[in-house]
Amino acid sequence: MAPGIVGFDVARALRPQASLLRSCVTATGIGLAVWEQSKGDVHYHRARHHTFSLYLRGGSQVREVSSDAIRPNSTGSCGAICSLPAGEPSAWKNGGYLRWLHVYFEDRHLSRAAGSKTHGVERVVFGCDPALRELCQQFLLILDWDDPGHANVLDHTLMTLLARSLSIANVTSDFRAPNGGLTGAQRRAVEDTVETSLAERITVRNLAEVSGLSPRQFSRAFTVSYGVPPYEWVLRQRVERVRDLLAEGQKASDVAVLCGFSSQAHMIRRFRAVFGYTPTAVR
Repeated sequence: MAPGIVGFDVARALRPQASLLRSCVTATGIGLAVWEQSKGDVHYHRARHHTFSLYLRGGSQVREVSSDAIRPNSTGSCGAICSLPAGEPSAWKNGGYLRWLHVYFEDRHLSRAAGSKTHGVERVVFGCDPALRELCQQFLLILDWDDPGHANVLDHTLMTLLARSLSIANVTSDFRAPNGGLTGAQRRAVEDTVETSLAERITVRNLAEVSGLSPRQFSRAFTVSYGVPPYEWVLRQRVERVRDLLAEGQKASDVAVLCGFSSQAHMIRRFRAVFGYTPTAVR
């Protein structure tokens, strides 16, 4: 485990059960980590710091099993947000694949982000905030956390994240979106289908069928829930998988096929359009 991260109680609790993919501790003492787990249980014992969590992939088989769980029978989903206050124990059971982002912080960081003294964070389990999700995916996760040249941008992004997290409402675990959006069950069905079918052609009609809607109804509801049309979201999942596989050392030509692109050149064009740099930079 990277030096520094092990000093955070939640990171220490995760160390035996999950794999650490990337991490850093900023100059101001905020910890960041991306974790991955196939399945397993984890218990957090009254951490001395607050924890913000965003599910990046999977999550539909994760549920809280703490004695005081807010909704013991609810499960997460890709995009789910959890906010865990310092000093509160929690226990979680994961029956499937999960990749997630953690941010570890204290009251002093919250006060700086809010511009005034705060009294900790509200406990949120499986919340949903499209704007906060986009902030993480479009800015925080793309930055090179170890590059000194990105330090100011990283700090600003984290302050924005913490300020925004103070206003997260504790919404229902079935991820009910704004009026007209997809239900939690529909979201999970769509996300699981895309997760397992990236090497294949994925159409709006395919996704509409698994959600039980007509293509027109589905496109409208999907855009309400995710903030972008289905095609754009699926493309994002493809190029993010490209980035992960290239970082693991796989060949670009193989990755293009595994992620559903017609050619390596097609993959490079789409990748650059989303991230602003080529896959070569990842390698």
